[in-house]
Amino acid sequence: MRSRVGRPPGRIVRRIRRASSGEIDEGGEAVAEMPRMRVANAPVSYGVDEVVDDDAWMPTGEQVIDMIARAGYKGTELGPPGFLGTAPEVRERLSDRGLELVGSFLPQRFSEAEYAEEDRAWLREKLVLVRDGAPEGSHPFAILCDGFDQPLRMELSGRIAEHPEAWLPEARFPVLMDNIHRAAELARGMGFDVVIHPHAGTFIETKDEVSRVLDAMDLSLLGLCLDTGHLRYGGADPADVVRQYHEHIRHVHVKDARMQVIADCRADDVGLKVALARGVFCELGLGDAGIPEVIVALDEVGYEGWLVVEQDRALTMADTLDSIHEANVRNREYLRALGV
Repeated sequence: MRSRVGRPPGRIVRRIRRASSGEIDEGGEAVAEMPRMRVANAPVSYGVDEVVDDDAWMPTGEQVIDMIARAGYKGTELGPPGFLGTAPEVRERLSDRGLELVGSFLPQRFSEAEYAEEDRAWLREKLVLVRDGAPEGSHPFAILCDGFDQPLRMELSGRIAEHPEAWLPEARFPVLMDNIHRAAELARGMGFDVVIHPHAGTFIETKDEVSRVLDAMDLSLLGLCLDTGHLRYGGADPADVVRQYHEHIRHVHVKDARMQVIADCRADDVGLKVALARGVFCELGLGDAGIPEVIVALDEVGYEGWLVVEQDRALTMADTLDSIHEANVRNREYLRALGV
């Protein structure tokens, strides 16, 4: 069903055309746009990762935003705070390239009460950078995520359901939810829309963990950042999550994931960092996250926000500026073929 270059299956493209409001081309190639969704990218697609910090090399912040703009994206997320520069530098560099700042990924140790004050102080400091660095017209999200500080969770990521020793202790779930809500209150008080990002290697990874958090969440404080790749990694069907929790969704990360890599890592008893090095998150259309079905589902529920392309990747010496740019051009073309 999926071609070698990641082209969407024809029947899915036809279904998307029917879901959209534009004209359908009988030739089967032209796809009507769905203007309610806008497409951005993020430094993580260029090897700038908050989880893997030992890449063979890394592009500069200005090189990343140059590539994002050249590939036709309309905005970017911040990446690790400071990577794109100081607040005035971020604002100037994005403005010069016509890019909006659409969000910032902000991990916190939500289940550990002893770190709450320290983490919220860090959050406040970084949100000042995001606020002051946002070009005119930008409305960036505060993208909250549980922390990556639990070695057992990182080691057993991808097979958490079979390892009760790695589950969040019952007494810490109220702590996790309270700290999520308090962090959201802080960010909202600074003028941000807020979302929670389920993520492999954290206490919000598996299908059941994600559902439990979403069911307990105060939607007056925050919504969901739907990440298709991390949901698939944790065992959920992203399109099903769209339909079940569409009222929660306020931001979307479009990421593909290879189930064979996940299965191989399970068999080899290795965790998230190895999975990332093996390329578990791949170019759009080359994995098994069901991106076309997700786009159909988002259109059906009337989603009108950002689609942020993310291809979490660890760079090797075989990668070049040209090769990572070309990969992200292909990612943009893939979504364009789906009508976005």
